[in-house]
Amino acid sequence: MVLKAVRDGIRRVNAAPTVLVAVLALTFLMALPLGLVLRGMIGESLGASLAAGAAADGVDSEWWRVFASQASGLGETFTPRIIGFGAVASNLSAVLDAQPQALVVTGAAAAYILLWTFLAGGILDRYARNRPIRTAAFFSACGVYFVRFLRLAVFAGLGYWILFGPVHDLLFDALYPWATREWTVERHAFLLRLALYVVFGSALISFNLWLDYTKVRAVVEDRRSMIGALVAACRFIRRNPARTVGLYLADSLLFVAVVAIYAAVASDAGTAGWRMWAALAVSEAYLLGRIWVRLVFYASEVSLFQSLLAHADYVAAPLPVWPESPSADAIDRP
Repeated sequence: MVLKAVRDGIRRVNAAPTVLVAVLALTFLMALPLGLVLRGMIGESLGASLAAGAAADGVDSEWWRVFASQASGLGETFTPRIIGFGAVASNLSAVLDAQPQALVVTGAAAAYILLWTFLAGGILDRYARNRPIRTAAFFSACGVYFVRFLRLAVFAGLGYWILFGPVHDLLFDALYPWATREWTVERHAFLLRLALYVVFGSALISFNLWLDYTKVRAVVEDRRSMIGALVAACRFIRRNPARTVGLYLADSLLFVAVVAIYAAVASDAGTAGWRMWAALAVSEAYLLGRIWVRLVFYASEVSLFQSLLAHADYVAAPLPVWPESPSADAIDRP
């Protein structure tokens, strides 16, 4: 059933390309202001110098070092770590180690999370209906569930604060130093830290899984109470632990595959001439793949829930009624 849900999730995502296009477009619009600001900072630093010509032909490491030493705010994020697979590894390290980020990065991340909070209701509603809907209906669902998901975001924010605050501090700032204070073998310390990463990652995945099925139940069952949706999601996961966790891991393998392909391709990309532009294209393709995988998470979770619990009164793929039937849109009008 897990593999069936994954296949059905992929089918639902591919059958609704406009959802992917909408997410990509809104993501681009969110990133555009930051890109323009960073472009201005780089242009001001380069000016009409010889370094400008060198930077246009490829990566100028000497200029980049000087720029990084003088940059502030958003410019501090423009480091060599953003090139290729290093960006993925850097982001993963920042999450696991709960590294504080620059204020502008935190603000951009918060705005992006808010965007996903708005889109989540429409995305889940589209995948639950499993049939074409009009643009107005999609954004109407986004608006309806946005307010509900904002209430859920309060609980989610509290949960993430506990995980990245007290729990993370207990594991890595208290337990790890205490356990390794008399150890002399570095390998043993590394293995313990790796085990603590697994514990922390498991707690984070479990919380994400709970939130995902809370949103699924809220949309598919049209729940208004987020507390009720949280309780219902917990019951659903408790009754189907192997299937829900197995599906999450199967979807995670899709993400690992996307990252592995990106790592293999990005390693061959260059930093000069056409190879530099090829590296940029590969990075953009990776972002597209990452968003596609996130949508597969939603669609496959909806599919699993509907296959196990949905009934005729739910949003789950209702029978098309005129004039909302897709066949109505296929009629040629004079």
